[in-house]
Amino acid sequence: MTNLATLRDAPVLDEAIIAIAADIQNTGRALKEKGSLSTRGPGAFNAAVRVDDSRFVIGSLKQAILVGFDGVQIGGPDDKSLREVIAVYKAIFEAKPDVNAALHTHSPHLTAYAIAHRPFPIRYWSVAKRAGVNEIPLAEWAPRYSAQPILDVIAAHPKAPATLLKNRGLFAWGSDGVEALGALIHSLDEAAEITLLSERIGGPQPLPDGAVEAFVASKAG
Repeated sequence: MTNLATLRDAPVLDEAIIAIAADIQNTGRALKEKGSLSTRGPGAFNAAVRVDDSRFVIGSLKQAILVGFDGVQIGGPDDKSLREVIAVYKAIFEAKPDVNAALHTHSPHLTAYAIAHRPFPIRYWSVAKRAGVNEIPLAEWAPRYSAQPILDVIAAHPKAPATLLKNRGLFAWGSDGVEALGALIHSLDEAAEITLLSERIGGPQPLPDGAVEAFVASKAG
């Protein structure tokens, strides 16, 4: 069960916050069961969900903390691994006011692109439609959990739902909740696997020019 024991004089944690922590945990478990996290060990995963204008929850496969937008933890266990990613999630939420969820994983096939220092070109139509872009961009190298490379990608690629981190994994963000974001990451990792397989028979071919943009525009009405 998710551990949300309060620290210091933190306010009482309401049921909505406990439910958010459970959603994060369920998302991580689903990704692991589908093979879209690291396939060895516990699986690298954490995620954050915006509660309101002043707070967000960061969670892992085991526990969660409640954080204020001043960057200070206000509830949850004494977990260094969750505290060290506060600045990244705070930066994403502040840069993307429409985003209500973000997550970090080391999805195996997407991470292959990150390690190769290559952005991931989405050539699988059903996944390109879902992502709304033709490519997942690559962020520059920086120390662990540095926010600036991610912010640089957000500024340069405002429609991208994720970025690959050189020699690491990825961060992703979305406006439809953490479970929907986890489902997108699974689809992207599957597409990356299929793309890598296609290299054996001539390589992936590009989608028609403007196809993704036309689809996104039609969905927007």
